[in-house]
Amino acid sequence: MLDGRMGDPQQLRRTPAGLPLVSVVIPTFNGADYLPQALETVRAQDYRPLEVVAVDDGSTDRTLELLRAQSGVICIEQSHRGVSAARNAGIAAARGDIIAFLDSDDLWPPDRLTVAVAHFQAHPGVGYVLGKEMLFVEPGFEAPAWVRLEWLAEPQDASNTAVLVARRETFSRVGTFNTDYASGEDTEWLVRAGEAGVAVARLPQVLVRKRIHGANLSAATFDARKATLARIARESIHRRRSRLAP
Repeated sequence: MLDGRMGDPQQLRRTPAGLPLVSVVIPTFNGADYLPQALETVRAQDYRPLEVVAVDDGSTDRTLELLRAQSGVICIEQSHRGVSAARNAGIAAARGDIIAFLDSDDLWPPDRLTVAVAHFQAHPGVGYVLGKEMLFVEPGFEAPAWVRLEWLAEPQDASNTAVLVARRETFSRVGTFNTDYASGEDTEWLVRAGEAGVAVARLPQVLVRKRIHGANLSAATFDARKATLARIARESIHRRRSRLAP
């Protein structure tokens, strides 16, 4: 059973061993096919205490039914507003000092949270951590053109929400995810975190097994990704100039 305790948040912050509560935020839209497997990998974590905050982003399949049937999962329902709005709703409801994100079609290794929390405890100045991802193709699908073969052969460094674990205070400092972005919202957040001077650590461990199944949001065209990165750069330059203006 997942430890989604609903008592006094101040009592949940620390265990007798001094370990922080970790909030696992799962945004999902029509994720019924893979959601049960994702939740199983949260159950299998060797870290406690944790809570699970799942945000259903207006699904039209069995996703909401599955979530409502889960013991110990905090379930939030909203109309379809996109993954950024879903993550932001999860952050707002989360009670942990540390927040981690799991897309409903991905899987976690059992030590995902243990590794991240240990690094935070050893390095108090680090605001968030990233790590490596291992991509795999769901049986019955072919690797799309945007997936390089070497990405499937060995773990890859990643800079996205799939490997992001952050202190709660980091979101207070940087802000949450920009809902104006249909994709690339994680890159945009990381750029703002850099502007804010938040210290980041890149862990050598695999923090997620990322499923490729043909409908991934990251499967944007090259031109679309290029346009998104250009927009992020323009907005960053504008913010920097605004701060320098008299």
